[in-house]
Amino acid sequence: MSAIWMAVSRSEAETEAIASALAQGVTPGMALLLSGDLGAGKSVFARGVIRGLGVKEAWITSPTFTLVNVYSEGRMPVCHFDLYRLTSPDDLDLLGLEEYVNGHSLLIVEWPEQGGDSFFGDPLQVRLSYVESDPEARQISLVPLGPQSQETVNAFQYLAPAG
Repeated sequence: MSAIWMAVSRSEAETEAIASALAQGVTPGMALLLSGDLGAGKSVFARGVIRGLGVKEAWITSPTFTLVNVYSEGRMPVCHFDLYRLTSPDDLDLLGLEEYVNGHSLLIVEWPEQGGDSFFGDPLQVRLSYVESDPEARQISLVPLGPQSQETVNAFQYLAPAG
């Protein structure tokens, strides 16, 4: 059985901080699959990981219309995908996804359910969901789907700010 890490983030800044902390333990070839409703914080989480890897770009945004943004200045290359606009998993062939799945880059995929699940061997699923009692808060769950992602979750440490 996989060990799942869960926490509640009370702000976008805290979501970014959690993601930045996670970035310290990711390795090239990993895939982070970001799931959640519209507005749940997937792009915020992705931005936190990308910044946590040392990317200094001022505008790190979701590639909603371009489908993929590539960042190469940090600790490892990052390929950030947003599959929201795909109409079927066959559309991934048009995107040329296999050229990005190279073992050298971290893959961050928003809306992975739009592309099917067959192209990632051992991803770490990141689930973001609303907290009913607080419209600013998000439940964040790290769900490993294989041994490498389980090691990442086992080693992950984040101390929430006091207060």
